[in-house]
Amino acid sequence: MESLLPAWFAILSIPFTYGFVGWFTNWVALKMTFYPIRFYGIPPIFGWQGIIPRKANKIGAKFVEVITEKLLNVHDLVKKIDAVVAEKEILPSLEPIIREATIDFANSIDPQLWQKMPEFIRDEIIIKIKRESGNIVRKVIYDLQKDIYSRLDVKNLVYSKLTGQNVTIIVEMFQKVGGPEFTFIERSGFFFGFLLGLIQMVFWYFLPIPWTLPIQGVIVGYLTNYIAIEMIFRPLEPKFFFAKFQYQGLFLKRQKEVSASFAKIVAEKILSPANILDELLYGKAADILLEDIRKEIANQVDKIATITKPAILASGKWKHYEEARVRIAHNLTAATVSNAKELEAYLFETLALEKTITEKMIALPPKDFESILRSAFQEDELLLILIGAVLGALVGASQLFIL
Repeated sequence: MESLLPAWFAILSIPFTYGFVGWFTNWVALKMTFYPIRFYGIPPIFGWQGIIPRKANKIGAKFVEVITEKLLNVHDLVKKIDAVVAEKEILPSLEPIIREATIDFANSIDPQLWQKMPEFIRDEIIIKIKRESGNIVRKVIYDLQKDIYSRLDVKNLVYSKLTGQNVTIIVEMFQKVGGPEFTFIERSGFFFGFLLGLIQMVFWYFLPIPWTLPIQGVIVGYLTNYIAIEMIFRPLEPKFFFAKFQYQGLFLKRQKEVSASFAKIVAEKILSPANILDELLYGKAADILLEDIRKEIANQVDKIATITKPAILASGKWKHYEEARVRIAHNLTAATVSNAKELEAYLFETLALEKTITEKMIALPPKDFESILRSAFQEDELLLILIGAVLGALVGASQLFIL
């Protein structure tokens, strides 16, 4: 009887071995989905790059479509900004620059001009310039609201934040949004593999044919990946089984939670106020916006200096005036840009991107919602399943040595 124990032990190990096969193949498939971030090996053939990083450009383009066409209306979004409130947010940080630029402007025409003025006149000039500067801030925002698309390329902003050097954000997004589903894929591999291993154990007991072990490994590696993916995304709509048990694809069932996670990442890392301001002030349309600001400041300087213009012309210092006018426009424009960050907190609260995106995503029909996660690796699902099958064959072959 003792001599039979090792054989019985080996046979009883079959379900556990295939449970390991199921878990291991799923675990490897998931790792290959995300890692490595950059291509590792000898390009272009010998090596590997995670499926999601490798397809970042295509996935990024898909997300651009989803975010800009199904979840957000940029024009309506910008309409939420109150120009008066924005002025109050940014103007205090501009006050020191306004005073400095005003004194510089006056002294450039006459080195003693500012000191010669009575104090109440100097204060009145500063107050007027501050008021006019507020008008500039409001006008720029009104212009943005009228024609936001020529000044803010939202599609390019979303795409650039998900691709190239920012590909880690798209990996992080999938890991957070689909975290429970990926954990399910990994863990379910053991249970499905164990159940299939029970069948193989019975089969081996009655027909101990060695070559069936690698084949069984292929079947286990293939089926565990395939079943797990199907259980995540199917059925799209809730269905009743045996008239009692309701079931829906795990990802679809978590639509509210997934929407909240997705919206949080978009609001904080992709379309954050900081990124929007950077795109406006330093992006492709920045020159248009900055030129608008410079022109408006120069116009306001002319209005403020209307009374002194005849005296300036009479004194022959018009050239000094023109130079000072250009300089003050440049300095105040630079100050406006550098202090625009003061608007971040206000924009974050006012635009309420996270809330808006969450609500829109929850309202998406199941088919559109499914594509958010599945679009990443749908084309490569068969590849992942076949990798599982190959790994299963190798582990199944190693079972020969145990038996």
